[in-house]
Amino acid sequence: MSELRFRLSREGDVPALQRLWAEVFGDGEELIGAFFRLLWRPEDCAVAKSGGEIAAMGFCIPGAVARGARCSYIYAMATAERYRGLGAAREIGLGLIADAFASGADLVATLPAEDSLCRWYDEKLGMSPLFKKGGPGVEFPTAWLDFAAVCGPHSDGTPDMLWAVARPGLDPEGLRGLGWECTFD
Repeated sequence: MSELRFRLSREGDVPALQRLWAEVFGDGEELIGAFFRLLWRPEDCAVAKSGGEIAAMGFCIPGAVARGARCSYIYAMATAERYRGLGAAREIGLGLIADAFASGADLVATLPAEDSLCRWYDEKLGMSPLFKKGGPGVEFPTAWLDFAAVCGPHSDGTPDMLWAVARPGLDPEGLRGLGWECTFD
Protein backbone atom coordinates (compact mmCIF):
# COMPACT_ATOMS: atom_id res chain seq x y z
CA MET A 1 0.00 0.00 0.00
CA SER A 2 1.52 3.33 -0.99
CA GLU A 3 1.61 6.43 1.19
CA LEU A 4 -1.56 8.53 1.49
CA ARG A 5 -1.57 11.95 -0.16
CA PHE A 6 -4.24 14.54 0.64
CA ARG A 7 -5.81 17.15 -1.61
CA LEU A 8 -9.09 18.82 -2.51
CA SER A 9 -11.26 16.96 -4.98
CA ARG A 10 -11.42 17.69 -8.69
CA GLU A 11 -14.12 17.37 -11.34
CA GLY A 12 -12.61 14.14 -12.63
CA ASP A 13 -12.87 12.51 -9.17
CA VAL A 14 -16.67 12.31 -9.21
CA PRO A 15 -17.00 8.70 -10.49
CA ALA A 16 -14.49 7.44 -7.89
CA LEU A 17 -16.16 9.48 -5.13
CA GLN A 18 -19.53 8.03 -6.06
CA ARG A 19 -18.14 4.48 -6.04
CA LEU A 20 -16.54 4.97 -2.62
CA TRP A 21 -19.80 6.46 -1.27
CA ALA A 22 -21.81 3.46 -2.52
CA GLU A 23 -19.20 1.00 -1.19
CA VAL A 24 -19.05 2.51 2.31
CA PHE A 25 -22.66 3.62 2.87
CA GLY A 26 -24.61 1.34 0.54
CA ASP A 27 -26.67 4.25 -0.81
CA GLY A 28 -28.25 4.07 -4.25
CA GLU A 29 -27.70 6.12 -7.38
CA GLU A 30 -30.68 8.44 -6.69
CA LEU A 31 -29.35 9.76 -3.38
CA ILE A 32 -25.70 9.88 -4.47
CA GLY A 33 -26.60 11.57 -7.75
CA ALA A 34 -28.78 14.13 -5.97
CA PHE A 35 -25.92 15.02 -3.62
CA PHE A 36 -23.48 15.60 -6.48
CA ARG A 37 -26.08 17.54 -8.46
CA LEU A 38 -27.29 19.75 -5.60
CA LEU A 39 -24.46 20.18 -3.08
CA TRP A 40 -21.07 19.01 -4.34
CA ARG A 41 -18.36 21.51 -5.21
CA PRO A 42 -14.74 20.37 -5.64
CA GLU A 43 -13.46 22.85 -3.06
CA ASP A 44 -15.78 21.42 -0.38
CA CYS A 45 -14.43 17.87 -0.64
CA ALA A 46 -11.09 16.52 0.51
CA VAL A 47 -9.65 13.18 -0.50
CA ALA A 48 -6.81 10.89 0.49
CA LYS A 49 -5.22 9.05 -2.41
CA SER A 50 -3.02 6.00 -2.45
CA GLY A 51 -1.42 5.39 -5.79
CA GLY A 52 -4.12 6.30 -8.27
CA GLU A 53 -7.00 5.33 -5.98
CA ILE A 54 -9.17 7.48 -3.70
CA ALA A 55 -8.78 5.84 -0.30
CA ALA A 56 -10.92 8.25 1.75
CA MET A 57 -13.10 11.31 1.33
CA GLY A 58 -15.08 13.87 3.29
CA PHE A 59 -17.29 16.84 2.47
CA CYS A 60 -17.75 20.13 4.32
CA ILE A 61 -20.79 21.92 2.94
CA PRO A 62 -21.14 25.67 3.63
CA GLY A 63 -24.35 27.66 3.70
CA ALA A 64 -26.27 27.09 6.94
CA VAL A 65 -26.82 30.04 9.29
CA ALA A 66 -27.51 29.75 13.05
CA ARG A 67 -28.55 33.07 14.61
CA GLY A 68 -26.16 34.91 12.31
CA ALA A 69 -23.30 32.43 12.71
CA ARG A 70 -22.12 30.94 9.40
CA CYS A 71 -22.06 27.16 9.60
CA SER A 72 -20.59 24.39 7.51
CA TYR A 73 -21.50 20.72 7.77
CA ILE A 74 -19.19 17.72 7.58
CA TYR A 75 -20.90 14.94 5.67
CA ALA A 76 -20.18 11.52 4.18
CA MET A 77 -16.75 10.93 5.70
CA ALA A 78 -15.76 7.60 4.18
CA THR A 79 -12.65 5.44 4.07
CA ALA A 80 -12.32 2.33 1.93
CA GLU A 81 -12.03 -0.69 4.19
CA ARG A 82 -8.44 -1.54 3.26
CA TYR A 83 -7.28 1.97 4.27
CA ARG A 84 -8.99 2.19 7.66
CA GLY A 85 -6.85 2.78 10.72
CA LEU A 86 -4.27 4.92 8.91
CA GLY A 87 -5.59 8.30 10.13
CA ALA A 88 -7.02 9.41 6.77
CA ALA A 89 -10.42 10.45 8.16
CA ARG A 90 -8.83 12.50 10.94
CA GLU A 91 -6.52 14.26 8.49
CA ILE A 92 -9.39 14.96 6.09
CA GLY A 93 -11.67 16.18 8.90
CA LEU A 94 -9.08 18.55 10.36
CA GLY A 95 -8.32 19.90 6.90
CA LEU A 96 -12.00 20.46 6.13
CA ILE A 97 -12.49 22.32 9.40
CA ALA A 98 -9.43 24.52 8.81
CA ASP A 99 -10.56 25.28 5.25
CA ALA A 100 -14.10 26.11 6.45
CA PHE A 101 -12.76 28.56 9.03
CA ALA A 102 -10.39 30.10 6.47
CA SER A 103 -13.42 30.57 4.15
CA GLY A 104 -15.39 32.44 6.83
CA ALA A 105 -17.33 29.75 8.69
CA ASP A 106 -17.95 30.38 12.37
CA LEU A 107 -18.86 26.77 13.18
CA VAL A 108 -18.48 23.33 11.64
CA ALA A 109 -21.08 20.73 12.64
CA THR A 110 -21.85 17.11 11.88
CA LEU A 111 -24.29 14.42 12.87
CA PRO A 112 -22.32 11.26 13.69
CA ALA A 113 -23.84 8.26 11.92
CA GLU A 114 -24.09 6.37 15.22
CA ASP A 115 -23.50 6.96 18.93
CA SER A 116 -20.19 5.08 18.86
CA LEU A 117 -18.70 7.76 16.55
CA CYS A 118 -19.36 10.65 18.98
CA ARG A 119 -16.18 9.87 20.90
CA TRP A 120 -14.20 9.83 17.65
CA TYR A 121 -15.47 13.31 16.67
CA ASP A 122 -14.58 14.57 20.15
CA GLU A 123 -11.10 13.06 20.34
CA LYS A 124 -10.00 13.42 16.71
CA LEU A 125 -11.71 16.66 15.59
CA GLY A 126 -12.36 18.49 18.88
CA MET A 127 -16.14 18.54 18.40
CA SER A 128 -18.77 18.46 21.14
CA PRO A 129 -22.59 18.26 21.21
CA LEU A 130 -24.25 21.56 20.29
CA PHE A 131 -27.28 21.47 18.00
CA LYS A 132 -30.43 19.37 18.42
CA LYS A 133 -31.19 17.04 15.52
CA GLY A 134 -34.34 18.26 13.79
CA GLY A 135 -36.73 21.08 14.43
CA PRO A 136 -36.59 24.80 13.72
CA GLY A 137 -33.59 27.00 14.35
CA VAL A 138 -30.81 26.88 11.77
CA GLU A 139 -31.60 28.31 8.33
CA PHE A 140 -30.61 26.44 5.16
CA PRO A 141 -30.18 27.30 1.47
CA THR A 142 -32.70 25.86 -0.99
CA ALA A 143 -30.25 23.23 -2.28
CA TRP A 144 -29.92 21.81 1.26
CA LEU A 145 -33.71 21.59 1.57
CA ASP A 146 -33.94 19.90 -1.83
CA PHE A 147 -31.33 17.30 -0.88
CA ALA A 148 -32.97 16.72 2.52
CA ALA A 149 -36.21 15.91 0.67
CA VAL A 150 -34.36 13.16 -1.25
CA CYS A 151 -32.90 11.80 2.01
CA GLY A 152 -36.29 11.50 3.68
CA PRO A 153 -37.09 11.70 7.40
CA HIS A 154 -34.53 11.57 10.19
CA SER A 155 -33.24 8.17 11.21
CA ASP A 156 -33.96 6.94 14.74
CA GLY A 157 -30.53 5.27 14.65
CA THR A 158 -28.49 8.47 14.64
CA PRO A 159 -27.67 10.51 17.76
CA ASP A 160 -30.07 13.24 18.92
CA MET A 161 -27.38 15.93 18.91
CA LEU A 162 -25.08 17.31 16.24
CA TRP A 163 -21.47 17.77 17.24
CA ALA A 164 -19.70 21.01 16.39
CA VAL A 165 -16.51 23.00 16.74
CA ALA A 166 -16.37 26.79 16.76
CA ARG A 167 -13.68 28.94 15.21
CA PRO A 168 -11.17 30.19 17.78
CA GLY A 169 -12.56 33.09 19.79
CA LEU A 170 -16.25 32.27 19.19
CA ASP A 171 -18.36 31.09 22.14
CA PRO A 172 -21.16 28.91 20.70
CA GLU A 173 -23.04 28.60 23.98
CA GLY A 174 -25.97 30.75 22.75
CA LEU A 175 -26.62 28.13 20.06
CA ARG A 176 -26.82 25.13 22.40
CA GLY A 177 -29.93 23.08 21.68
CA LEU A 178 -30.93 25.06 18.57
CA GLY A 179 -32.65 22.81 16.02
CA TRP A 180 -30.72 21.66 12.92
CA GLU A 181 -33.18 20.15 10.45
CA CYS A 182 -31.00 19.24 7.43
CA THR A 183 -28.83 16.41 8.72
CA PHE A 184 -29.23 14.15 5.65
CA ASP A 185 -29.38 11.05 7.86
